[in-house]
Amino acid sequence: STPIKSSAASDVYKRQFTEDALRMMRAVRFSAQLGFRIEEKTKAAIEQLAPNLSHISAERIQTELVKLLKSSHPDYIREAYHLGMTRIFLPELDAAFETTQNNPHHCYTVGEHLMHCMLYTESDKSMRIAALLHDIGKPVTRTTDEQGIDHFHGHAGVGEEMAARILRRLKFDNDTITHVRKLVKYHDYPIETTPRAVRRAINTIGETYFSDVLAIKKADMMAQSLSLIHISEPTRRSYI
Repeated sequence: STPIKSSAASDVYKRQFTEDALRMMRAVRFSAQLGFRIEEKTKAAIEQLAPNLSHISAERIQTELVKLLKSSHPDYIREAYHLGMTRIFLPELDAAFETTQNNPHHCYTVGEHLMHCMLYTESDKSMRIAALLHDIGKPVTRTTDEQGIDHFHGHAGVGEEMAARILRRLKFDNDTITHVRKLVKYHDYPIETTPRAVRRAINTIGETYFSDVLAIKKADMMAQSLSLIHISEPTRRSYI
């Protein structure tokens, strides 16, 4: 990828970002849409001025966030984390990036796993948000057993409530909140491959959301570790 080139001095970047702090999010969003890297002076200015995002309305932040997540590089929100922006509007993601998973079937931090999961989902608003937030409850539910293995019991239910609070804070519409809550709540729901079990799962989850839950479950598994693709659901769940 090619750096975004500019001959402007550092103080010009700072003036532009001071005039409208949302331009910092736009820089990341454009890089995600176009596959460009952000030039170093621009990144330095963003890092310094990121706290100014606290003065931007939730509605405007939401608009940029959705455009970023629906882009071909939704994982570029990682750059917003490194530059200190998510600390302002999505601190729960910072906690996810800072939460390791000492577990035989997880090779990433929680945050890095979320980035990979988004890459395995379609470019749909609710699906990408659900992929971003499906494990957001893990940092607050982590426990470690006698063998030093991390577990995250109950993280789906906790994550569902956290996701709802996050989306309400960012002024998302009720339909999106309901959709995402369903996907987060049931992303770890065990579904056996028998007709009876599938019917039971459809009744529990709801026919409207069932196929999306399956898609999130598949993306979740693919984003954890390649070894998970070849093991059974009960074995995988024993490590959750």
